[in-house]
Amino acid sequence: MSLELIILIGVIALAVLLCFLLAIANYAGERFYEKYKEIDKIEAWTDLMPLGYINKLNQEHFEGKIQVVQISTLAGDAYSKGKLFLSTNTINKNSLASYTIISHELGHAKQDRDGKKLKRLTVARKLGRFIGHLLFPFLIVGAVLLFFENLFWIGVGALAGGGLIFLIALVLKLITISIEKDASRNAIIFLKEVFDGKQLKTCKKFLKDARLTYWADFLRALFFWTAMSKKTKLFN
Repeated sequence: MSLELIILIGVIALAVLLCFLLAIANYAGERFYEKYKEIDKIEAWTDLMPLGYINKLNQEHFEGKIQVVQISTLAGDAYSKGKLFLSTNTINKNSLASYTIISHELGHAKQDRDGKKLKRLTVARKLGRFIGHLLFPFLIVGAVLLFFENLFWIGVGALAGGGLIFLIALVLKLITISIEKDASRNAIIFLKEVFDGKQLKTCKKFLKDARLTYWADFLRALFFWTAMSKKTKLFN
């Protein structure tokens, strides 16, 4: 096989990979929402309603210390500082989507109870949002200073500073993916207390679909400079 053919195959393979990664970056969110609508139609095989499920886990695993806050925003479900923020749909609908979302957010509550990695990520994001404002000024100033011989190395330093901020943003997104994966592992432990068989398998699949959206966010950040992916916040 000639060198030219090897190079051509490599370029084509790289282009296909790029298209695949951009597809994930741009369409994972829409795909997840479609999956959410599907699983939200599946009735859970349990006598517990979502609020009863929360109370059960709250008493058994958190000594009743988790406070439930009902919100109106669909898909705004979250956990923060001992509070479980759940949409009206999640609390009131007896669907597998509701139980999976509740379990995942309680998975974060378990992380908060057992260690400090969730708190550290929150602090790192706040710091990141502060230094993130310096990214584009560093890059612009650095690019301009490269044209001045006596300021060339200052320009290089400014570009390096911008690159470092960008790298920190990517690392934080990878840490976020790891934390979300760990929360999903906790969620499966909770779900096993009331589900098994096909319904448990469906919940596990939904958790994987959700995690793909975080990979998509990482890829959007990675490719933001190409203008080929949807926008994202670097330190979200």
